[in-house]
Amino acid sequence: MTAPLQKLRQLILPPRPDPARSRRIAEGRLMIGCLVAFGIFITIGVRIVGLADASASTRLAQSAAAITTERGRILDRKGRLLAGNLPITVLHADPSEIMDARDAAAKLAPLLNQHDRASLIKLLTKKTRYVELDRQLPPKRHAQILQLGIPGVYFAKGAVRVYPREHAAAHILGHVDTDNIGIAGIEKSLNAKLAAGEDVTLSIDLGLQAVIRREIQQQIDKFEAIGGAGILLDIKSGEMLAVASLPDFNPNQFALASDDMRFNRATKGLYEMGSTFKVLNTAIALESGAATTNQRFEVSKPMRVSRFTITDYHPHNKPLNVPEILIYSSNIGSARMAEAIGAETQRAFMDKLGLLDRLELELPEISRPLSPKRWHRTTTVTLSYGHGISISPAHLASAVAAASGNGHWIQPTLLKRQTGDSPLRLRVFSEQTALAVRSMMRLVISHEDGTGNFAEARGYMVGGKTGTAEKIQVGGYNKKANLATFVATFPVHDPRYVIVTLVDEPKGQKHSHGYATAGWVVAPAIRRIVEQIAPMLGVLPVDEKSPLIRQKLLLDFTIGNEEATLASY
Repeated sequence: MTAPLQKLRQLILPPRPDPARSRRIAEGRLMIGCLVAFGIFITIGVRIVGLADASASTRLAQSAAAITTERGRILDRKGRLLAGNLPITVLHADPSEIMDARDAAAKLAPLLNQHDRASLIKLLTKKTRYVELDRQLPPKRHAQILQLGIPGVYFAKGAVRVYPREHAAAHILGHVDTDNIGIAGIEKSLNAKLAAGEDVTLSIDLGLQAVIRREIQQQIDKFEAIGGAGILLDIKSGEMLAVASLPDFNPNQFALASDDMRFNRATKGLYEMGSTFKVLNTAIALESGAATTNQRFEVSKPMRVSRFTITDYHPHNKPLNVPEILIYSSNIGSARMAEAIGAETQRAFMDKLGLLDRLELELPEISRPLSPKRWHRTTTVTLSYGHGISISPAHLASAVAAASGNGHWIQPTLLKRQTGDSPLRLRVFSEQTALAVRSMMRLVISHEDGTGNFAEARGYMVGGKTGTAEKIQVGGYNKKANLATFVATFPVHDPRYVIVTLVDEPKGQKHSHGYATAGWVVAPAIRRIVEQIAPMLGVLPVDEKSPLIRQKLLLDFTIGNEEATLASY
């Protein structure tokens, strides 16, 4: 035997007490060593993984599988570590080689926190060739056990997956099982790439993620809600810069997380988004020619459709034009616009906006929207104000990005896009339609009668729309359980980002005068988020009265009895 091979044999094979038995076991391991020497395996094994109860053949297969590359890292868009590997020592035993299980158990028990003498005796007397005793052995105990010199007890180098940022982007990262195989999130969807040792760089920015998560959590706490979600989307690239779902969990303690904590409300949760859909309804009406910005619709009386009666939260005794319908959030006006659009056209636009199918995001936790099988008149009018269709916050963000950006629907992604990437891009609205829509969204926040005044972040030109919807329950809607949603675009004069905030089942508070509507619950979060992330994104405050800004928006809308201008915002 050559000297290098002899040395390799010594590294792979620990000493055995019985020469005959050692020789038989060595033959199998030496075969693996020879394969390594000839380059069939990529690198010498540093990790032995496996279940505590395995057969001899399985043990050999595990040893071969252990000879592999280290799992790739997951990084945020700036290269900051989100998931990595921590070297560990695995303590394992071959029960068939244990001469005195009781004596071995008595010696090992004081050094192993997760086992007592009885459990060790049970393990060390199993009819198997491999039992795992400890996966993360500290150096001191490693040395102490080594000094015991117990035949049949061995050590192996291993690695454990760690998430140094703990809760940050937990639902996006996901988790791996004890064999380092992805079982959720990016860890699962890109398991093959990561297992091959390739790093994955996400579109997520840790700093932006922290702001979104913190502000959503603050509103959940203030309004005693059961959960929430937040998304920040880059309109031009389709990259999701932040995706938060609350409650969340620490991936380092995945087993302790409840089902509710593991549920991704941002991409898997399906909700009726209420009046945020009026942004899309307005865009479709303008683009299809069903309405013009100056056209008026009768809203003074409730609208009867089949067995349903459509009413407004704040009734108006005169016809409203299209901007007023959006600013005042008129259900009746939206429904009449939808009838002018027609079922076929409405459905076609919903399809183009990706609202009838799963988003092709890089996650396994993605849901298909719940949409009507048949597009009746009732469907058409209720969809105009966000009822009758359930989508995820991720769906809403990408759709509103098209309606309020430059008119293109861009395939969203959770991976950082590189120069030269060509994501799926579909023209849905003209630039003129998108300009009109975001100008109206600005008035929703800046006009004194708008429903989103609390979202105003001075100088950053935020446009948006509130949405408050009763949650669906068996037999209808729960009038005591709301979903409060706000979708925002900023800056509206040069659209770049969309933010979606959602709070699930908020309760009215004294400071909100008993209201649990979106204007009270999530609009304030938008303001705080924009004020914090705008400087991080390089978005500078502007003078909204300056001619340079004024010429980038439509200013000829008539709201109430006055012409809307930036000076009156």
